[in-house]
Amino acid sequence: MNKTHPKPPASASAAQLLPTLGLLPVLAISAGVAGPAQAQDTVTLDTVVIRRQQGNEAETSYKVTESTSDKATAPLLDTPRTVTVVTGRQIEERGQTSVADVLRTTPGVTLGAGEGGVPQGVRPYIRGFEASQDMLVDGMRNASRTQYEAFNLESIEISKGPGGVYSGAGSTGGTISLNSKIPQPGAFDEVALSYGTGNYVRGTLDSNREFGAIGLRLNLMAQRADDLGGRDGVESRRVGVAPSFSYRLTDDSKITAGLYYYKDEDTPDYGVPMSNATTPAAWRRGSGTRIDPFLPVDVDPDTFYGLHARDFRDIESASGYVRFAHAFSDSLRLTTALRKARDTNTYVVTSPTSGSDGLVSRSSKASDRVNETVSFNAQLSGEARAWGVEHSFAVGVDIANSRATNRRLTVTNPDPMPTSPYENPNPGAPWGGSIERGGESGYSTTRSRGVYALDTITFTPQWEATVGLRWDDYSVDSITHATDTTPRESHGNDSDFLNGILGVVYKPVQNGSIYASASTSSNPAGEGAGTGGSNASDDLDSLDPERSVNYEIGTKWLVLNDQLELSAALFRTEKDNARVTNALGETENIGNTTAKGIELGFAGQVAERWGIWGGYVHQDVKLKDGGWSTPRGGGEPYPNPATGKQVAKVPRNSFSLWTTYDYSPQLTLGGGVTYTGKRTASYSQNGDADAALPSSWRTDLMAAYRLTEATALQLNVNNVFDRQIYTDSHVSQFANIEPGRNFVLTLKHAF
Repeated sequence: MNKTHPKPPASASAAQLLPTLGLLPVLAISAGVAGPAQAQDTVTLDTVVIRRQQGNEAETSYKVTESTSDKATAPLLDTPRTVTVVTGRQIEERGQTSVADVLRTTPGVTLGAGEGGVPQGVRPYIRGFEASQDMLVDGMRNASRTQYEAFNLESIEISKGPGGVYSGAGSTGGTISLNSKIPQPGAFDEVALSYGTGNYVRGTLDSNREFGAIGLRLNLMAQRADDLGGRDGVESRRVGVAPSFSYRLTDDSKITAGLYYYKDEDTPDYGVPMSNATTPAAWRRGSGTRIDPFLPVDVDPDTFYGLHARDFRDIESASGYVRFAHAFSDSLRLTTALRKARDTNTYVVTSPTSGSDGLVSRSSKASDRVNETVSFNAQLSGEARAWGVEHSFAVGVDIANSRATNRRLTVTNPDPMPTSPYENPNPGAPWGGSIERGGESGYSTTRSRGVYALDTITFTPQWEATVGLRWDDYSVDSITHATDTTPRESHGNDSDFLNGILGVVYKPVQNGSIYASASTSSNPAGEGAGTGGSNASDDLDSLDPERSVNYEIGTKWLVLNDQLELSAALFRTEKDNARVTNALGETENIGNTTAKGIELGFAGQVAERWGIWGGYVHQDVKLKDGGWSTPRGGGEPYPNPATGKQVAKVPRNSFSLWTTYDYSPQLTLGGGVTYTGKRTASYSQNGDADAALPSSWRTDLMAAYRLTEATALQLNVNNVFDRQIYTDSHVSQFANIEPGRNFVLTLKHAF
């Protein structure tokens, strides 16, 4: 959602009523409300992108100067922390359809795998720390483990480093904020129809109307594919609807509201097996030693081991929000927001592993979870002069209640377990098992209350400081229902914690800044209960929340007439009291993880026709003390073999570049590369890295041609060199793999 403050209406241009595919509700309203039609304002862009919006950086640029967060008290140039923004322009040019697609090509962010106990869904890591509980939608935390679509997104804002003062619990590595589309000035209708590899078909509609004080916008999406991205047998079925509404009550007050519905029935996909000692030599890679760790099996990137007769996924997300903004004056504003969301994530998925019989085992994992959340924020923000200095401040409260419910989903596989050859598996093979759904097996409730104050103080034109404090009260209760053999269990955790930020910014010139900052975050017991985190436990109630501190120095510059932003930062994040198991099997605050590194970024226009976005991250993320581990199935505890080593699944180096060039007024050419360094997948008991994911380069190309002023064709070719690219491995059993070479051709038309 764009951050907008109430302003007097601009010189209006009433909406011209144009035929719009699928926009019956908006047209019905427009027929009764609109006055005489006038000519629609248009914006002509050099880049071949069909747009009718005005004054929106995220739609037309790679560079963004203002954060979408209401809690931001300074422009991004003067914010003393690293913030990466992926704009709607880039998402559209790259043909990205989900948040996972975007994060895969973002430096410093990696994606983790799910499993039965760790629900499938978007599971990002930022600077080496998991951030699946740190997803924000329009500034409100959405901790559900689910899939996020891109059809209703204006931009994605990734804040790096501990940010407890902004978001409350969690955010050790940072937060990922998804910003929804909202009504804009004027009228436009944009339709996009895509066809691609694997009988991929996708259609989207983005329609906007303005009727005096009323703004209406509707975004629609439908998608289907037989072999998504070329992955043989990975079917896709998605639909999405997102209407939004704004009404200017007075020149100083505005209400914005929106609904969102998304249904995803894509075939779940856990990739390919990891090699092990039983993998036949024709497909095995590695020997399981420190110098030659096991790698994913050597099969074509499009190989899929799932079973259509058993596997399915049913994701359903429904949410609504209302936001009120009032300006008491030019320097004092009130905003309040209320959001309610319900996310369902039900699936049965094949977990492909190398079996002892020379075949791939097609065992299954299953999960059925529902997460419901109600969030509220109220904030007073503004600018003032006091004690001889200028202040830009925000004070407010965050309140959230959520319930995460686990439901029984029992899969009975035939004996013996289904298997497949390594090459040419048959997803249509028969399956003689059964799936039984049951009632609730348990639930967890989470309640959080936060109070915060932030202030950016301008001492002189050259010197600024950002300070902030936040106090949170956080409580979790986890209930496990009784069964025929086990009694009902109830556990609870209650904690409170204080976080802050202190940053100093020096501006040698108006278009540049140099900063140093320190910020903190807290991870209380029970965080993420029911959605992939640990449930509440009475044994943890006496333990302190985990605390993390980040120290960062950096610089940001706007160059080339303020069209290109450059940034660089050195960071060090330390969590010095992580909850780990001691030698007696008890949990204590004795763990330690440290991340340090450098991050470089660039975004904007090198020249009028040449745009560029990207960055490089080097991160050394060490588990300094991982406590003790216990063998699977029981046995004597032993020191965590990962202690003293790079955290598993985190690459030391990552790089991403996306660039476009307007060859002519009609033709735009673009391309990008993404590099992810080698990652350790697991450590053996003796401390050797016995499994790993190889480094990879991904290359994508794009060409767009404007047929008319309102119509354009765009061709995307992804993974041009058909590389084997792996996103993660779960306990060295399987490795998620990206599709091989695939193409998408999109026809765009603006009415």
